[in-house]
Amino acid sequence: MSEMLNQRALSFVGAVSLAALAPMAAQAADMPQYTPPPVVTAVPTWDWTGFYAGLNAGYGWSSSDDVNVSVVDPGGAFFGPCLTAGACPNGMSYSRDGFVGGAQAGYNWQIDQFVVGFEADIEYTDMNGGGTVTTAVAPFANGRFTSTSDINWLATLRGRAGLAIDRTLLYVTGGLAVGGVEDTFRWGFPGVPQVYNGSNSDTEWGWTVGGGLDYAITDNIVLGAEVLYFDLGSTTVNGVAAAPFVAPAGTSMAVNYDHDGVIARARLSYKF
Repeated sequence: MSEMLNQRALSFVGAVSLAALAPMAAQAADMPQYTPPPVVTAVPTWDWTGFYAGLNAGYGWSSSDDVNVSVVDPGGAFFGPCLTAGACPNGMSYSRDGFVGGAQAGYNWQIDQFVVGFEADIEYTDMNGGGTVTTAVAPFANGRFTSTSDINWLATLRGRAGLAIDRTLLYVTGGLAVGGVEDTFRWGFPGVPQVYNGSNSDTEWGWTVGGGLDYAITDNIVLGAEVLYFDLGSTTVNGVAAAPFVAPAGTSMAVNYDHDGVIARARLSYKF
């Protein structure tokens, strides 16, 4: 009898427990389920490493090119008044400027945010200038000294180093420069247009330094702007007396030209 009472008591306790847990189970079923966040794949940033080539165009100028004239007159009969009275055709200053345009090619390596590389370019340039000085001391009264100086082409081979901010690259650059220069002068008088003249066309070597900014507008197209200063050194052009004028033996005139300037240009490159 007691055993039957115990079994009934256990059955009653179990039923009460199930009845109490049923609402909690229903409430747990209604709670939102935890879902782990999706795995995000990092989008790679722009990489400047690679070969590129393109075209450029801009403007070049030199703010002041002084023409320095030197004369030799052992007897003092020909250039004497010029030397003693300060009538030598000297001190001319003019600006050499004009259009520049050409092509560039190079290669970049990116290490973290730093980019290093090299670039070569060649430009057609229309940088030319000239001027005239008139002398007023006898026997050089109304003498006219005319000079021109042109840079016909320019090429550089440069290293580059810069900082990349995703698709923007700020850089400095510098290296070798070479260009084709042409200088001429003429000194004459009314009725004798050419007393002394000289000309020289040559290839000159020098250096260049500058900086710029590139921006990758697509995965392959890169726009940029760049400024370069270049210095090709100086050239001395020796003059000769022109018939019918005959200069005394040992007399000479030479003109010194500086060949430097600045180029500002826009660039369009294709990155392979």
